[in-house]
Amino acid sequence: MTALDTASLAAGAATLQGAAFSQQIATLAVRRQLDAERDVAGLVAQAATAPAPPGQGQVLDIRV
Repeated sequence: MTALDTASLAAGAATLQGAAFSQQIATLAVRRQLDAERDVAGLVAQAATAPAPPGQGQVLDIRV
């Protein structure tokens, strides 16, 4: 009985290790996705606040 109990404990431990490894991989994937989304949001914000090219955004007085 001891051999059977040891084998089932070893199988259970291997299953738990596999599940923990899968969870770590999933966590890393989510973190990378969030980092990528933050980077894109930063680029969009930076592009939105870029100064207007010369000659644009100025008020012209065209009264005659």
